[in-house]
Amino acid sequence: MRTVIIHYHLFKNAGTSVDRILADSFGDKWLNFDKPDENAKILPGEISEFIGANPQLVALSSHHVVPPIPVIPGVRVIPLLFIRHPILRARSAYLFEWQKAKGLEQPQGSFAEYVKQKVECNKYGVISNFHVSKLSCIQYSARDFAAKSLRDYEVLNRAKLLVDSLPFFGLVENFYQSLVRMHYLLKLDFPYLRVKTHEANVTQPTVFDVDEKISAIKDELGEEVFGVLMQANQMDLELYKYASNRFYTVAR
Repeated sequence: MRTVIIHYHLFKNAGTSVDRILADSFGDKWLNFDKPDENAKILPGEISEFIGANPQLVALSSHHVVPPIPVIPGVRVIPLLFIRHPILRARSAYLFEWQKAKGLEQPQGSFAEYVKQKVECNKYGVISNFHVSKLSCIQYSARDFAAKSLRDYEVLNRAKLLVDSLPFFGLVENFYQSLVRMHYLLKLDFPYLRVKTHEANVTQPTVFDVDEKISAIKDELGEEVFGVLMQANQMDLELYKYASNRFYTVAR
């Protein structure tokens, strides 16, 4: 049976580093599959067709692909997905969008200004419950009816169920241990996989105490704006807590 890795490259979740590992290991048997529209959504049915049309592929990455995990006759799909603390992720998104992507030596505005702009009127967005918005989809193809509007707890529960179903997920805050587990999952099918701790597209250090970093962000934003950011990520914070508990209770 053919085995294909799908890397769900969530924005600012160490995805570029994972892509580097896949590219170094598989060369032209790895592809990136995204659409020009940054808000595009690639459903599992379309990914299935893409995999079928590219028999040489053993791995692909996409910012736009969403769950559920595709079921393809004759193909075993191994999903790779990394989850990040939403508050730390928000600051990384700020540094990328308002500095690195613009080629600036300093961000174009303060982190507080970025938060106010991005969370305004956006229940789901780049720094507002980003994970649950990406991981709660159950629409398989464009032919399926889009899901009705869901209550918050239903969206959160769908994201938790996806986490439960995965053979692997990593935490950006424990990237090294995540790579160890990823390698363990993949090494039988891909003994030539080269797992190294690449830090590509990094905007802030990856070795730190999470609580200390969040405390520093609170000081940077101020009490009011920090509260806005926390409120905008209530579901993501709950999902991160849930995923972390699962990650750290797995036997090492």
